[in-house]
Amino acid sequence: MRESDHDEPDSPEPKGSERSRVSAAAAMAGTISGSVIGCLLAGYAAGEYFDANPGAAIVGLAVGIVVGFYNLAKVMGIGK
Repeated sequence: MRESDHDEPDSPEPKGSERSRVSAAAAMAGTISGSVIGCLLAGYAAGEYFDANPGAAIVGLAVGIVVGFYNLAKVMGIGK
């Protein structure tokens, strides 16, 4: 296949294109879910270590939600 035979343009898509909106939404979803799951697991592990479950897991979940939405606000540019 020659370079000129593919359908993809050589330049990046415009900022408002469908693909860029979908990838931005996927990045936001990954940011929130990664923060929530990561902090929840860290809270659960801390609770197992210190024999403080389910309280530590709930604190980890709350921290994950706050961190996830803080990162979401940074990605969206809120509060600049």
